[in-house]
Amino acid sequence: MKVLLAGANGYIGTRLIPVLLEKGHEVVCLVRDKKHFRGYSNFTNHVTLLTGDLLKESSIEAFPADIDAAYYLVHSITKTHDLAALEALSAYNFIHALDKTNCRQTIFLSGIVNKDSPSKHLESRKHVEDVLREGKSALTVLRAAIIVGPGSAAFEIIRDLTEKLPLMTVPQWVNTPCQPIAIRDVVAYLESVMLNEKTFNRSFDIGGPDILSFREMILGYAKARKLKRHIITVPFLSSKILSCWLYFTTSLSYKMVLSLISSLKNETIMHEHSIEEVVPRQCLTYKESLHLIMDHGLTKEQ
Repeated sequence: MKVLLAGANGYIGTRLIPVLLEKGHEVVCLVRDKKHFRGYSNFTNHVTLLTGDLLKESSIEAFPADIDAAYYLVHSITKTHDLAALEALSAYNFIHALDKTNCRQTIFLSGIVNKDSPSKHLESRKHVEDVLREGKSALTVLRAAIIVGPGSAAFEIIRDLTEKLPLMTVPQWVNTPCQPIAIRDVVAYLESVMLNEKTFNRSFDIGGPDILSFREMILGYAKARKLKRHIITVPFLSSKILSCWLYFTTSLSYKMVLSLISSLKNETIMHEHSIEEVVPRQCLTYKESLHLIMDHGLTKEQ
């Protein structure tokens, strides 16, 4: 099969490429800068590269007409006043180019949305789903909460806080439940739904077997690393103050941290479990995910 991948330089895309190649698929990667891809990827000689800035439709090279399936893994997490508009434009330009091919399926990795109080970040993700759904190809959406693995912004916050701070003062929303999923399982789901007609024009929540609070994930990481850590929750701690504090504590940008905080405040657990019938899989527990990361020396992005 010939597969188009937008977002090939992202932490999900870089892990999906070798899986697709191992399955014998022909992979076409859409990137803004071929030199950047060649400088960081070991698969340059095994994929076809196309250039294009999805915010500038005229810059996008024509997609091969014989594309069978396409992954849209483009994801902006920075907090800007026009984030939703920019993400919608990117998705529109992608689907407009894809509609000129014979593509049968578009696959999009989104986020689990709390219907009662969705963050602007997750609302933007949902809007991108709506834009992609207007395309000719069948859309499959996988919605995940916190992804456990190096390169995941939420995981990097957990890692950096735990590694650097023996005592943490945090807001009460760290007790909000979520359903983390290992990056290995995310990639496996992405590959498994490809051209699976049971997944066409459907959306699925995906998550691991554990429902944990952000506090429990921090303490779980500390236990896996054999670190003694203590957490004190306070009733009032503004997002801006917390973002500044996390900015100086973690490796993430201030805008990224602020956007993440707005998402982490909300409960993100699986609302439906139909993925278990369509793509049966025993996902790793949070503890197993951490040990897998640490056994391979991958606490930092590789």
